[in-house]
Amino acid sequence: MVIAIIVYSGIIFLLLSFDEFLNRSFRDLYSAVYTTVEYSCFAFVITDVIKSKKMKAIIFGLSLLFMIYEAVNFFEIRFRTIDSVPIGIETILILLYTFYLFYEQFQTIETIYIYNNYWFWFIVGIIFYLSSSFFFNILADSNNLKFQQYWYLTYIFETVKNILFVFGIISLSRKHSNGKHSPTIPYLDLI
Repeated sequence: MVIAIIVYSGIIFLLLSFDEFLNRSFRDLYSAVYTTVEYSCFAFVITDVIKSKKMKAIIFGLSLLFMIYEAVNFFEIRFRTIDSVPIGIETILILLYTFYLFYEQFQTIETIYIYNNYWFWFIVGIIFYLSSSFFFNILADSNNLKFQQYWYLTYIFETVKNILFVFGIISLSRKHSNGKHSPTIPYLDLI
């Protein structure tokens, strides 16, 4: 799961770094790749945490349908700035998956708090980012100049998401470092 987050972060960093240098002919491909990578990584992370095999199969099926839709959208539909409809579908699907994930988690009784799980921070980062930038992304293709003045706010949402991802990685590293300490009391079971 952490490798998926790191790969996602690296790819998105590269895509955002070259965003300013792309001309119109590559904008459609850029948007399609960005949305597809984002959806794939987020769906993988959520599916990795979900325990229900039935729900994992549903997510896999919906992911295939989304990828097919994304390909058709890329080849058939042209948009002004970004692919607003696929982003909207991606956001709604990912939010539904996360709602199910939390439903599933709240059905089980655990002895630790949910925020002590490393994956919790990844999921909260995903939810925060997608729900905060949802309307920005939906309205981005509307050609509203007033709206485009506030596009920089999406970078704030991206930054908060990345900070929450770092909390998840730190939480995972603490979990592994706590498990590697040898006990101070020797194992003296002689029976």
